[in-house]
Amino acid sequence: MNKLIYIALLLLIVSCNSDDNSSENQISTLTSLESQIGLSYAESIDAWNELKTNNGTSYRYQTTFSSFTGFGSVTELTVTNDVVTTRVYQEFSTDEVTGEQQIIDSYTETGSQLGNNAKGATPLTIDQLYASCAAESLIVDATANTIYFQTAVNGLMTLCGFVPDFCADDCYEGIRIDSFDWVNE
Repeated sequence: MNKLIYIALLLLIVSCNSDDNSSENQISTLTSLESQIGLSYAESIDAWNELKTNNGTSYRYQTTFSSFTGFGSVTELTVTNDVVTTRVYQEFSTDEVTGEQQIIDSYTETGSQLGNNAKGATPLTIDQLYASCAAESLIVDATANTIYFQTAVNGLMTLCGFVPDFCADDCYEGIRIDSFDWVNE
C-alpha cells in the first residue's frame, strides 16, 4: 500500500513540475492566443465566420467530459439558423472490469425545454462559445493557470479553457468541442 501512495505522489510531483506549467509558457500562450496549428483567437473567429458564410448557420456539435474515475458525459447541441434547437445529454460510468460505458442518465430537450436540466453543457451557439472563451477563459491569470486554445484544421475553435496550477484531477475549466457537423437548412 505504501508503494502505491509513493508512486502516486511521485507522479503528481512530476506532472506539477512539467514544462507545460511554467510561467513563461503560460504568458506566451496568453499573449499569442494561438492554437497548436498556429491560428490566433482572432484568426479562428474569422475562419468561423467564413465557414458560416460558406455552409450556413445550422450545425451540430458535441462536447464531452471524462473523469479519471470512469464517470463522464456527452452533450450534443443542434443549432438551426443560429438558434440552439436541441440538447441531448448522456451520462455514463465505465465498468472497471469490462471497460464498457453504461448509460446512467439521459435526456433530450427541445424548444421551451432547453436549459431545464442542470446537467450537460449550456445550450450555446458557437458564436456564444467564442464570446465565452474571450470573456471567461483567455483572461485568467496566466501566472496561476495553464491556458489552452486550440483549433481544428479548418480554423474552428475546439478547445478554450484553463487549468489552475497545482490542480491534480478533473481541473479543466472551459470549452471543448469534440465533434462538429453541418446540418442542411
